Amino acid sequence: MKKNRLLLRGAVQIFLNGMLFRNPVLVGALGMYPIAAAAWNLKNAAALSVLFLALSLPSSLVLCLLGMLVPRWFRPALVLLVSAAFYVPAGRLADLLIPGSVSALGMVAGLMICNSILFSRAEEYAPEHVAVAVAADSLGCSAGFALVAFLAALVRSVWLGKISLPFAAGFPAGRAADLPFAGFLLLGFLAAFLQWGNRLRARHHAERIRRRMP
Repeated sequence: MKKNRLLLRGAVQIFLNGMLFRNPVLVGALGMYPIAAAAWNLKNAAALSVLFLALSLPSSLVLCLLGMLVPRWFRPALVLLVSAAFYVPAGRLADLLIPGSVSALGMVAGLMICNSILFSRAEEYAPEHVAVAVAADSLGCSAGFALVAFLAALVRSVWLGKISLPFAAGFPAGRAADLPFAGFLLLGFLAAFLQWGNRLRARHHAERIRRRMP
């Protein structure tokens, strides 16, 4: 019973790290291009999130099962083969949930096969960890990717004046917010904000430890 609780607690922490504290997009600077290039409206952000989850979870679990059975030098190729195999069902799922979304993403949808977050977690993490940890890591990274994609899409939609919020009148900027440069710039600010939050969190944690010391 105690072992199960520890396993569950560890899985929750792995999930939270992937989603927030060690968000692979903002902390590791991975998988930035699809968000910068395509997450300029909420529909695209939703489609990217569905594609990422539908590719990441099964690919990571397959590598968890097979990764240690193949030579390490073959793992990168195996990751690409596995993610490519899951792309068709992932694309159909995205189009089923959000009609026309895959064609709207254009080449960015296909590039999700070799997304650097998916590649690194499936190639490095998945083969050397148990399935529960791998699933938690994949789900956490998927949640973290989706969180950043939706934040970027929301800010860029407000910037373009497509969404009006009570506290922001919108700042129409032609097509500037649609460009990848604007996306990378926004991701830089979000990454800096997360680093600031993590440092503040670490400082509070250190202060709590000092208070407990005799």
